Amino acid sequence: MIRITCLVENSVKLSTRLWGEHGMSILIETGDETVLFDTGQSGDVLLHNLQELQIDPYSIDKIILSHGHYDHTGGLEKLLDLIGPRPIYGHPDLFNPRYSERPDGSPKPVSIPFDKQELDVVWHLSAEQQQVVTHVYTTGEIPRLEPLEDEGDERLKVHRDLADETSPMIKDPLKDDMSVIVKTANGLVILLGCCHAGVLNTLAQIRKQFPDEPIHAVMGGTHLAKAGENRLIMTENALQGVPRIGLSHCTGPNIIARFLCNFPEQAFVFQVGTQLTFN
Repeated sequence: MIRITCLVENSVKLSTRLWGEHGMSILIETGDETVLFDTGQSGDVLLHNLQELQIDPYSIDKIILSHGHYDHTGGLEKLLDLIGPRPIYGHPDLFNPRYSERPDGSPKPVSIPFDKQELDVVWHLSAEQQQVVTHVYTTGEIPRLEPLEDEGDERLKVHRDLADETSPMIKDPLKDDMSVIVKTANGLVILLGCCHAGVLNTLAQIRKQFPDEPIHAVMGGTHLAKAGENRLIMTENALQGVPRIGLSHCTGPNIIARFLCNFPEQAFVFQVGTQLTFN
């Protein structure tokens, strides 16, 4: 049996002592090994929720980081201060300096809030798909094939020359955005961190990697909050046959409400405290 738990997200289950914050963290327990996918932004929320859910943080064997934004990586340092070094998986671009453009045009740093050298861990950084443990894989870098998903977030910037902070700002290609695949007897369970690469592009890559495996669930941040109508319709069409659609974080409340209405038997809010089991 495989258990998947939402540990950090913008909302929490009612009538609990759990905390929420803008960010994402998902725990994958396969029965033999435990993998943490993203760490939220503060570490305080992650550790509090682990305690409230009676999950031993020392049971975490490996960690995957979806991409290099603070709200998915900021809790890592505090977690490792507690449990010690763990192997960490991600993309080579994870530590690129990143910014979000404020309304006045000034750059706000949104990168991982520590340097790679600060953590005494073994890094497994690759643009290719990686098997992390039995049943759990990264997607690797997602090819950007769907034009509608190239709209992206124009506020997210990097310097044209990453090593030169005086070079002009350009739109961040976010090549490091990756998702996680969990193989279960029910089918593939797809976990999305923020899905800057787009749900359509991500699903297309996973179907190419696992052509004979049905997709049983898609859960996490979809980055659809500002998507146009055509993109939303195409995404809904791509998810029509998926039995479980769990929406979180950067999906946004309006789009979550839309999916709950359009997919009443399939869609749910994948919020802090949600636990699902798969064979």
